[in-house]
Amino acid sequence: MASGRTHDIINLIALPPFLYYLNPSDFIGFTAGYLVGTFFLSPDNDLYHSIPNKRWKFLKFIWKPYVKLFSHRGISHMPILGIISKLLYIFVITLIFIGILKLIFHFSFAEGEKFLNYSFENFNYKELILSPFAVSFFVGLILSEIVHITTDIFYSKLKRLKLIR
Repeated sequence: MASGRTHDIINLIALPPFLYYLNPSDFIGFTAGYLVGTFFLSPDNDLYHSIPNKRWKFLKFIWKPYVKLFSHRGISHMPILGIISKLLYIFVITLIFIGILKLIFHFSFAEGEKFLNYSFENFNYKELILSPFAVSFFVGLILSEIVHITTDIFYSKLKRLKLIR
């Protein structure tokens, strides 16, 4: 298996050819998604001491349950399913965090819970998810994951052929 640094380098080398074929309006969303996928939401998030998890700094602990739920090279190393599992996981963690915030606001002051309910109930999630930026971001996440997985496959084949150590 390639090292984390090798994955970063290969993913960054693969980025310019992808950008060449992009519509200019998709450039920022795609690039952001690709870089987030390369550095923070990698297929290696299923290894607790991986470089992508270390990049989460003080939030690294949120990946501990994910590591327990998914074995290495399991679902997180499947194109599209891997990124969806990580996004759903982050979504659940975010919901838990919002629930805790609601409790804190509820017990801290009366208007706090009312503010949180208003903020989240009037938000148009469908419009956000289907926006061109979000779609480009998601495609960037998927392509960074595919480059990572392809690198793992080639590296493993080369190792089996004893062309590398």
